[in-house]
Amino acid sequence: MMTQSNAIALFGGTFDPIHYGHLRAASEVAEQLGVSDFRMLPAGQPPHRPPTQARARDRVAMLELALAPHADLSVDDREVLREGPSYMVDTLASIREESGDLPLLLCVGQDAANHLDSWHQWRRLPELAHLVIMTRPHSEPSYSEQLAAVFSGCTACAPAQLMDRPAGRICQLEVTRLAISSTHIRQQLASGHDPRFLLPSTVLAYIRKHALYQA
Repeated sequence: MMTQSNAIALFGGTFDPIHYGHLRAASEVAEQLGVSDFRMLPAGQPPHRPPTQARARDRVAMLELALAPHADLSVDDREVLREGPSYMVDTLASIREESGDLPLLLCVGQDAANHLDSWHQWRRLPELAHLVIMTRPHSEPSYSEQLAAVFSGCTACAPAQLMDRPAGRICQLEVTRLAISSTHIRQQLASGHDPRFLLPSTVLAYIRKHALYQA
């Protein structure tokens, strides 16, 4: 059994709604990193995306239902409780203030990593956390010159290399690609189709009970 590392891993998203693609990626990354504190961070007001369809409290409730059977995964709702746009740099600064010198591991998909230099105060991110890039088959890095220059000097070859300092390194981890998206689930619900087996049954029951994502 892998020894659990004393570190905090963070996986942000709108989770509108949470589905098995999110959960499988989180599970695989948590296992590869060897962390027992893996937090899902639902965005409040994502500055790079249109407004979410479900309210923040519903997305948090669905996340809590989905993660209830998994003791190593938890919900961190600080972004939905904070007013204004959800900037990751503010979230990391808040967690860093609480956690001291513990390693913080920010997990993002390859597509998000490719555009990291469009994020608010993006150059501060490596000062606050390590970056774990979740790659899938056929996902390719496509970095700007500025971003490539930042990444080139701090690549880690293995998760263990992230655990001896609080922040500043980059590691790539491959995860299973599941062809599931929140957009597709919302479209199925709006058109009256049944999206069961794409998301936890408890989440689907909540969606139906509260009439979310209706046409």
